Amino acid sequence: MRMMHELRLVVVGLLILSGCSYPNRQLNGPSLLLEQRQKNHTRSAVFADVTAPQETETSPLRTDRIVRGSKPDFSMPPDQDGTFVGLAISGGGSRSANFSAACMFQLERVGLLQHVDYISSVSGGSVVAAYYCTKGSEWNPKDVQYNLTRPFASMLLERTLLPWNQVAFYFSDYDRSDLLAGVFSDTLFNRYGKPLTYADLRPDRPRLLINATDLQSGRRFVFCNESFDLLNSNLSQLPISYAVAASAAVPVVLHPVTLRDFSTTFHQYRHLIDGGVSDNLGVQTLIETYSAQIRTAQRVGQADPYPNGAVLIVLDASTRFNPEISSESDVGIIESIKAAVGLSTALVNRTSSATMAETIVNSAQDQETAAQLRDQIRQLNDDGFLRMTDRTGHPVRIIYMTISQINKLPNLPFVGFSESLNSIATYFNISSSETYHLYEAADLLMREKFEPHAREIVNEIEHGGKSSTRPASP
Repeated sequence: MRMMHELRLVVVGLLILSGCSYPNRQLNGPSLLLEQRQKNHTRSAVFADVTAPQETETSPLRTDRIVRGSKPDFSMPPDQDGTFVGLAISGGGSRSANFSAACMFQLERVGLLQHVDYISSVSGGSVVAAYYCTKGSEWNPKDVQYNLTRPFASMLLERTLLPWNQVAFYFSDYDRSDLLAGVFSDTLFNRYGKPLTYADLRPDRPRLLINATDLQSGRRFVFCNESFDLLNSNLSQLPISYAVAASAAVPVVLHPVTLRDFSTTFHQYRHLIDGGVSDNLGVQTLIETYSAQIRTAQRVGQADPYPNGAVLIVLDASTRFNPEISSESDVGIIESIKAAVGLSTALVNRTSSATMAETIVNSAQDQETAAQLRDQIRQLNDDGFLRMTDRTGHPVRIIYMTISQINKLPNLPFVGFSESLNSIATYFNISSSETYHLYEAADLLMREKFEPHAREIVNEIEHGGKSSTRPASP
């Protein structure tokens, strides 16, 4: 015990001497000319090396080697099948992490998750997105359900109250977001006790785009090669837990995550908060990535990398805000934190429908009328599925899976099932029964609402953008 106490004192002393804390490291020396500086090359990239598909006898466009319900043969990368497939995962604490994981297992079952090229995530959605992109055999229902139901918020509170951390808070820039990153690292993102970094992203997983918000500009900050090139910072050395913590740093409740800007010799920093402040669905990053790659190919005279258009899958775990504290005469610290997180997220959730409407309007062709756009917005909100043509003439298919769609299904497990889902707090604690209900909800949504659409899309991707003559198997 005495040795442990002395070790803690040493840690606190080092924190005090460290000055401003930031988790990122420099990529190039400051004296190097800009054209001589190296670039980042991790699996987190907006402008990935995507080539147009080429149909030959030995390498057909159609990915026959992918068997539904199994992992694909990555000798043919998914992003060379001529279709941009992006998965957007919303914020919402452990509710979002578990609902999205349940939906991802359903998408995997019907063969669509295997075709995803990019995952764009926000806040709680970043937990499951990063988990999926770093794990191999650990990506299975048992391990995922166990790990994503850990009491992250309680662990954070316990560490916050430790005396040596209180001293570090007072004498240094070490804060609650650093502790949250530590919680995520210790429970999810480590291998043999060593924190996982962006260098550990699996090559057989989609490219990971974690979204935060720049506190100074209010704009999205995407953890990707391009953003870190601008900072002259080495993304491969950044612990993934810090990106997830930044994406989930709810204003007021958590401190911003600070990154050092190494592009200048002056001491400049970027302060990052919850990505939901700028886009709680993460869908805008996918659209910009898809559009930018098509524009770039056109500008340099290269073949269209996505002649078969795009598929956007949006997993939205937002619910109505209900802190259930009206009967309390005095609200304790736990209830206050939960209510604060819920209220902050509720304000963000109001923009989700507007974001999807904006997505349709901004992507639509110029000749479409206001009535046509309103009909498309209504169809997406009511049906959760939409086919449209974007302004470049490419076909776009959107799957929009939300918790709120449950109340429109006929065969619910019990009376009040929808209300029970809505009562799950936006918090980084969740009970096993709540998680079980979220998995039930994902299964119902897929089997009773989205499975025909998902299988049809898989069929189209595997046949070069065209449906085969045979129907998708049930």
